[in-house]
Amino acid sequence: MNFYKKNNAPYEEIFDHIADICNLMRFCFESDNLEEVIKAFNYLRSCEDMTSEIQLPMVLIRKRFSLSGFEYMCLMLALASALEGKGSPTFFEAAEHYPFFQNAEVFASLVENNTLKYLLDSEEGCGLSRHFQIKSIVLNFIIKKNISHNNIFFNTYIKKYPIIYKDLYQRILNFISANSVSCIFIEGKTGSGRRVLASQICKELGKNTVTVYSEDIENISEFSANLVGLCVMTESVPLVIADAEIKNAVKLINLITDFLPFVFICSSIKDTKISLKNRYLMYFKMGAIDESKRRCVWNYYLDFNESDIKILSSRYHLTAGQIAGVCRNCNLNADMKSLISEIMLLNSENSLSQIIHPMFRIDDLIVDEHIITVLNQIIKTAKNLSSFLAKYGFEELFPYGRGLGILFYGASGTGKTMSAYILASELGLDVMKVDLSRIEDKYIGETEKRISEIFEKAEENNCLLFFDEADSLFAKRTEISDSHDRHANGQTAHLLQKMEEYDGIVVLATNLNSNIDPAFKRRLHFTLEFFKPDAETRMTLWRRFIPDKMPHEELDFKFLGETFELTPAEIKWAALSAAVQADGSPMTGKRPRNCPRMRL
Repeated sequence: MNFYKKNNAPYEEIFDHIADICNLMRFCFESDNLEEVIKAFNYLRSCEDMTSEIQLPMVLIRKRFSLSGFEYMCLMLALASALEGKGSPTFFEAAEHYPFFQNAEVFASLVENNTLKYLLDSEEGCGLSRHFQIKSIVLNFIIKKNISHNNIFFNTYIKKYPIIYKDLYQRILNFISANSVSCIFIEGKTGSGRRVLASQICKELGKNTVTVYSEDIENISEFSANLVGLCVMTESVPLVIADAEIKNAVKLINLITDFLPFVFICSSIKDTKISLKNRYLMYFKMGAIDESKRRCVWNYYLDFNESDIKILSSRYHLTAGQIAGVCRNCNLNADMKSLISEIMLLNSENSLSQIIHPMFRIDDLIVDEHIITVLNQIIKTAKNLSSFLAKYGFEELFPYGRGLGILFYGASGTGKTMSAYILASELGLDVMKVDLSRIEDKYIGETEKRISEIFEKAEENNCLLFFDEADSLFAKRTEISDSHDRHANGQTAHLLQKMEEYDGIVVLATNLNSNIDPAFKRRLHFTLEFFKPDAETRMTLWRRFIPDKMPHEELDFKFLGETFELTPAEIKWAALSAAVQADGSPMTGKRPRNCPRMRL
């Protein structure tokens, strides 16, 4: 009893009953008086009746496993030995007052490999002489300790999450009700809401869930016994996550008996087909959540106005799990700015690219009027393309490849990158800037894999895909003279295919237009050259890049614009450098004494 109290067991009001039980069990095995033994067992039953309303764990185990008197006696002996810290009992001791089970053949046929394997650990060997002890997971359930055990995680979902897959939810419920022993296989990406959906279904049926990860299972036979034991005791349903592999999950499910009428398998592995023994199997696929579902999830976590929720749900194509993670990582008083920063951080985890939230607008761009005109044409086309195709019957002529390919070329610092950010900002998109230095790989097939990964992520996150210095990846194909040329040309062909299939916006920027493969140029819808600015534009740029707060009364902007043929980037840096050298003094057109010339 000291062990029981030390572990903070509940129901202190029934400690005396448990003490009586332990004493009575000792009496049963020490007494030769049959009448006294029967009287003791009747008292044990009365203890059960007295505690039935408060759901004494031992009583629940007996009911949920439908234990026979002999099986219950074995469990009670094992519990008493654990609580008192005494040696392990044997099956012969348990069968002392059950003559029917003292026969070795009867014992072997009725007891070995039956329900007790879920509750007790026993020695290897055979017969009644084996010692046994209570499983730790069963003992923890009885004394109300943490019952998650060896990669088996017991879940209780207290919050009432919104049901965003209502049709799928109802179909799975109908399947379970129509099939007594079943397995529900849910295919979907990590974070798509598979576990939450399973828990919602189980909650509707009055069940909890127990999560296991198939790749962590080592001894499947022992693992399955612990899993079944925990699930039956807690009236839970196994939820097997099989994202890394599927073989262990199938073996595990085949070992689970009809003690558990239905189980779940969740996997991100596409188009998986499995075979199960004695279970009805049904596949369900969770697709990407659309804007209305994302709005529902954002509304659940945030108390924002409708316009902000609409921006979040339409602009960021996050999974339900990603939305939950973003909201959890931000405090309760989070504003739009902090939420967007968290989303950018989430989406930049992929080292192949960086997702940037653009802040520029088209009014911030100071370039030739022709460039502004073309950018406005691109913006108008991107905004209206989908509706235009549907309105005038062009959909059949463009069954795929409805995205826009754009090429910006010209000298460095002329505004190509800024223009890409402006396009994204005007269209309500983020920019996925690709790190080209990490794309190419010496191993065959890896470069193509990374290219596919970039396009998939851009589509998932609803981004404008931006390739700076694009000539390094989109270079002309060469005559095949060796395996290296064949490999390089294969990469180019794969990139062409992904651009053809992509429905979003791709912007290429390069200083060397002549190096771009003609096959890519044929897939581009807009090509725009960026020139160095003329004198008037340079004068405007000088004015823009020197803030009004900075004293500059003596500056001759006309002289600066007409004299120095600089690019916008060079003018921006020159203005900053001059301001730093002035250090609060009025900026002038003269170089301060002893100030070194700075290279632009």
